[in-house]
Amino acid sequence: MASVKIVHYKYKVYNNGLSPIMLRLTINRKRSYLALGYVCKSDDWDKSKGRLRRSFKDYKQKNQVLRTFENRAETILDRFNKENKIVTFQNFKNEFLNLNKEITVFDFIKQLVNDLEAKDKVSTAIIYRQSYNKLKKICSKDNLMFVDIDYKFLVEYETFLFEHGCSGGGISFYMRNLKAIINEAIRQGFHKRELYPFSTQFNKNGYSLSHLKSKANPRALSIVDMDQIKNFPINKHPELAKYIYYFLFSYYTRGMNFNDMAKLKWSDIYNHRITYIRSKTSKRISVKASDNINNILNQYRNIDQEYVFPILSDFHQTEKQKKDRIKKCLKQYNKGLKEIAKILNINVPLTSYVARHTYATTLKAKGVDIAIISEGLGHADMSTTKAYLKQFETSVIDDADEVL
Repeated sequence: MASVKIVHYKYKVYNNGLSPIMLRLTINRKRSYLALGYVCKSDDWDKSKGRLRRSFKDYKQKNQVLRTFENRAETILDRFNKENKIVTFQNFKNEFLNLNKEITVFDFIKQLVNDLEAKDKVSTAIIYRQSYNKLKKICSKDNLMFVDIDYKFLVEYETFLFEHGCSGGGISFYMRNLKAIINEAIRQGFHKRELYPFSTQFNKNGYSLSHLKSKANPRALSIVDMDQIKNFPINKHPELAKYIYYFLFSYYTRGMNFNDMAKLKWSDIYNHRITYIRSKTSKRISVKASDNINNILNQYRNIDQEYVFPILSDFHQTEKQKKDRIKKCLKQYNKGLKEIAKILNINVPLTSYVARHTYATTLKAKGVDIAIISEGLGHADMSTTKAYLKQFETSVIDDADEVL
């Protein structure tokens, strides 16, 4: 016996505190769930009616869509019953999501973007939207199908990207995104695994990304230039003070990137340490709060706010708001660094990432053993540095930081 019901799946909570609205299929007391693309708070859900409350924006229109989903599900079960067809989770899902029908690549990406935005996964949604726009430029037809993306198509796509100014790293970025989209299409049943166009251990003749690795162009300041940054005449240029503090803070905290600095909270600083999760690698980082670091933190301690630096505030609630704000401030920061470089006659193109490279090369120049912290932060293979750092105790690295 099979039945369906629309429920608020409160057991899954996204970063924004919302939970998904799902279609629950019950077959012989076993349950399976299908996401419907909507999310809400518990207070906005009427459990008895299986519908959104008045408190939810545009609740009438949304409830009408939910009713359509419910009717569609019940119609499928009725048809299966009339045809004496056994109901399984997979064949119901195939019918409900029209997986037995083809979908264009562009429509599929749109669907992915909508799902990601509903879950407040803004960063990934933006990346997929960028891939959508690039594919649109090379493909004149709207009905591009996944079977059309073969080895020949990928080679032509690579050539197109090169001709339009992309570096090897940039092309690798778009190819990896397309690869992820195709993988998801296979998982959802819209594409056949045997037609997978990328190289694998089972398909050596598929398209490979290995030749796209472009050599990084790391930039680091000399010790002399770094001393100029440390002794920058803030009293003469107070409008540039925060950019000096940001750069030095990144330098003293082993190259903390701007995104992590923006999200750093006072609660992340305790027991004379700064502990945070690096956004790029999801690794836990712990840095000793040295005198140099504390001198910078003291510039912001009297500001009554949750975040250490005046980048994010209580106003920025959603991931999109945070991302937009950080992007805007990073642009201003890099612009400020260019002004600082001009004042100090520093020839190296100064950006936020230079602090990370300078951290590594300064340690090496001051005699710190490469086994403790290598100049791998400036190498093409950044994973080498990570591999080295994982092998040593935090205290050893703390001692190394003292020479900065």
